[in-house]
Amino acid sequence: MPGDYNMKRYGNWTAFLAAILATCSVSQSAQVADPLFDTTSSTIAIKNLDQQIDQLGDDPAVVEFLLVRQRFLSDYEALDRACALTESRSETSGDLLRRARTRAAVHRFADALADIAAAKRKGANPEETEGLRASILVATGRADEGIPELQAAVVRRPGFASRSALAAAYAIVGRLTEADRLYAAALGDLDTTLPFPYAWIYFARASMWADKGNDAARGEALYKRALTYLPEFVTANAHLAMLEAARGDTVSSIARLERIVASSNDPEAIALLGTLHVQAGDAVRGGQEISLARQRYESLLARYPLGFADHGAVFYLGPGADPEHAWVLAQQNLANRETDRAVALAIRAAEASGHYSEACALLRKHPDSIRSVQLQIWNPDPKSGSSVQPSGGKDALDPRHTH
Repeated sequence: MPGDYNMKRYGNWTAFLAAILATCSVSQSAQVADPLFDTTSSTIAIKNLDQQIDQLGDDPAVVEFLLVRQRFLSDYEALDRACALTESRSETSGDLLRRARTRAAVHRFADALADIAAAKRKGANPEETEGLRASILVATGRADEGIPELQAAVVRRPGFASRSALAAAYAIVGRLTEADRLYAAALGDLDTTLPFPYAWIYFARASMWADKGNDAARGEALYKRALTYLPEFVTANAHLAMLEAARGDTVSSIARLERIVASSNDPEAIALLGTLHVQAGDAVRGGQEISLARQRYESLLARYPLGFADHGAVFYLGPGADPEHAWVLAQQNLANRETDRAVALAIRAAEASGHYSEACALLRKHPDSIRSVQLQIWNPDPKSGSSVQPSGGKDALDPRHTH
């Protein structure tokens, strides 16, 4: 529908999306009770997105569309282009906010906050700056500063952007039921037939329940709902494939990964596919895929060291088989954002690389962080499979590890 592709309407939620990119028990029902919303076919929506990108050329407005393409289709060339277009533009408050959103997308949080402050000095509308700033604060472990601002925004301007941003913040700090309620309410605020925001909300809910709520069944159901709206959503497919493999359905997982790898260079999906092929006995093919994933991670880390430090560390703890490199990346990630997941990853990498005193120091400094995070590390060794455990592990404070 032509009206759905109006840049202003599109930009309203893509700006929100760029902001929350800074962020990512006993099982309850695996069914999703929400009604299905009527949305444009994903094929048509992606075609229209690409047409908008082509028509805009190097117009600054193209940045929001490029970020959408990267987020949903794992198009890193689109990310490269968005960064190139914004990095040298800082004349207006709009330039600065676009650059802040792009920098936040690659986890350059300090630089993004500096851009937001500069945009405010140039007269940017507070409604444009407050939500982005608060989301970055939450994503960097400063929830006590960011959440009150996001709560105030919901009171002042209740709607999709404000509710979704607060939901993402609540999810990060473990307030899962409140977050899920806000995500569901945000769906009702949408006034578009574009499939992207619907797919994003279900993806966010799925990730929250699977990763923070230890509810794989609910997570799987929500990932499937996200893919109902956008079957091409690469990261949702990859995360769903992980859950399928974890419960033993490797046939479905491999088939899903092969489909997305055929149209994407996403290293996470390639690495998992290689791991599963090795575990299934095809060591040659699996080894080639893991090697390709390593090349992709090295290329992305060279361009965006902070943006891929987290996923890179996970890769090198698993199929990448380089725990010392994982430890270096995990430290970079933790220095950039002191969240529960960043702490968990650093502890896991410290243990795996033999830095036991550092692991113990992190556990003592962050005693509460390790209880709410599950890390899934995939190992190509067929005897090992995936490894899922709270960060730190049962032996993390063993006296033998304090030296």
